[in-house]
Amino acid sequence: MAAAAGESSVMTDPMYDSGGDPASRPGTDLQSDVTSAAGISARMPPGSAEFAPWTTPSLQARLIARGLRRLIKPRRVGRADLPLIRVLMAAMTRSRPLPGVTVERVKAPVHGEWLRPRQPRRGRALLYLHGGGYMAGSPRTHRAITARLAHRLGAAVFALDYRLAPEHPYPAALEDALTAWRWLLDDGWRPDRIWLAGDSAGGGLALALMLACKQQNLPLPAAAALFSPWTDLTCSGAAITENAGRCAWFTAQQLDFAARLYADRHTPGDPLISPLLGDLSGLPPLLLHVSDSELLRDDSLRLEAKARAAGTSVRLRLWHGLPHAWPNFAGLMPEGDACLEDTASALLALSAN
Repeated sequence: MAAAAGESSVMTDPMYDSGGDPASRPGTDLQSDVTSAAGISARMPPGSAEFAPWTTPSLQARLIARGLRRLIKPRRVGRADLPLIRVLMAAMTRSRPLPGVTVERVKAPVHGEWLRPRQPRRGRALLYLHGGGYMAGSPRTHRAITARLAHRLGAAVFALDYRLAPEHPYPAALEDALTAWRWLLDDGWRPDRIWLAGDSAGGGLALALMLACKQQNLPLPAAAALFSPWTDLTCSGAAITENAGRCAWFTAQQLDFAARLYADRHTPGDPLISPLLGDLSGLPPLLLHVSDSELLRDDSLRLEAKARAAGTSVRLRLWHGLPHAWPNFAGLMPEGDACLEDTASALLALSAN
């Protein structure tokens, strides 16, 4: 399992310290009516979510959302536009690792990269699946997340570079994720000491990976953390319409385009494409983070309700007014750092138990 030291890069932006009294953080008002501030109606199952202690988006969050609205959301959707979409998404999310976090690229038997902190916890690892609508993104574009998780968890993080649609539609990404999972197990990592995480499409892929592991009688990870996961490629959540004007990243048309590219000739309702529609019993503990203003809000709300009903331990934290998959902007947006700190603390607490 040991890896030789790879490239080491430095991120100049300091990590946001989310410790201390929540009421002392910017944008926090614990005395306000959080449910009202978050704009969530009575449709949300009562008691199903914890509200993050940020009732007002930070200045950084508002500026980043403005940039997304101008650069990403107005773009046309079509196969001819994919190269530009990929470049823009990479430019908006690319970052460098933290000091003390090394990066080692892996090309066989799977493609990806290891991110390792200076003093890793023995035998602990996390498999990360990046977002990007199954058609964009890479381990490099998501280092703001993976480097911070490696640092906060004190664990080795393997970020998988899975194949993308439309060149490689379903089931290519899932096959790559299964190959990576088997590779980690064959390399001696114990499944109960591996965490799984992903954002957006990567969050949905992580959930689909666990369903596939159940089908194939493979061991499951210790826990999974999903950031704004895309779990329903039929795009049937009410927030697709309700948040059309609030979501900063993309439109319903762009979402449908990405779903059709990935599903290809398969039905989007296949549980391994839309894992929200699968059997969620017998899964490890799930940690979910989602913003109330994004199109994929209900992918997490429904996932939480269905997983809980199936007997799976699940915790959902709802954040107010943030762009989709905001942990990608950790180092620039304090809510991104706070979300990753919360996730790392929760994963470590689960492992301690």
